Amino acid sequence: MRDRLCVVLPLVLCGPLLAGCATGSSGREASSRNGETFAVRFRTGAPPAKRILPAPVPVVWAALPQAFVDMGYPGGPSARPDEMVYLTRPLTIDGQLYNGERNSDYLDCGQTPVGTLAADTYEIKFAILARVSALDADSTLVEVLVDGTARDRGRFTSAVNCAGTGRLEAALLQRLEKRTGVTVR
Repeated sequence: MRDRLCVVLPLVLCGPLLAGCATGSSGREASSRNGETFAVRFRTGAPPAKRILPAPVPVVWAALPQAFVDMGYPGGPSARPDEMVYLTRPLTIDGQLYNGERNSDYLDCGQTPVGTLAADTYEIKFAILARVSALDADSTLVEVLVDGTARDRGRFTSAVNCAGTGRLEAALLQRLEKRTGVTVR
């Protein structure tokens, strides 16, 4: 089994934070107003999409929750106040992520034993994570990671790993750019 990073987040619909990449497993905790939490696991070796925004961290951080909501993926911040990590709760695709579009345009889950794209035929569970860090007083690095697993809907098989193709990550980064009113470098 591959190393995974576990992040536990509040069931709130806003507040941006991104989970860190570490070796091995690591737990994070948070509480919502009603005390509920959720856990999300990310593979530690999965590469994030990265962009530099010419804006200070507080501006980017404040815009992050709405960028997630704009895409239809509300989430919550990490429980650790020292990290700027925001992520969704675990999401399930049983059908199409977006009507009329193939799931494999957004998620790479490899191929099925018969050679079809697993993302287009398997049930997928995934999450989106965004990390914000200062490069300097006026520049912020944003890292976005899409990670998940997929299983054959009709059989009891082992899950296969899924990673973002870059399309969901780019869409989130574009919405964040729009929300902050800056141009990506």
